[in-house]
Amino acid sequence: MQSNLSDLRSGPVMTLDMMRRGESGVVADLRGGHGVTRRLIEMGIVPGVSLRLVIDSGRAGPVIVQVGDARVGLGRGMARRVLVRPDEA
Repeated sequence: MQSNLSDLRSGPVMTLDMMRRGESGVVADLRGGHGVTRRLIEMGIVPGVSLRLVIDSGRAGPVIVQVGDARVGLGRGMARRVLVRPDEA
């Protein structure tokens, strides 16, 4: 787990782009303007949903997450807008 965690109400959270391949967690919050938030919601990324990081293409590339039965690709900028409460290891 990353060491750069912050607290959001009931425990530590990290941005989605900080997660490592194979890690999973629950979306704690979405940060961003109306357009970004709406797009994330359309992809099924909403507070309370569980997700797992499937592919992390590096510091500059996109991430792919498993949300339910779907795999969703996000650019790094959008991934930084998703706060995730990581599952306990």
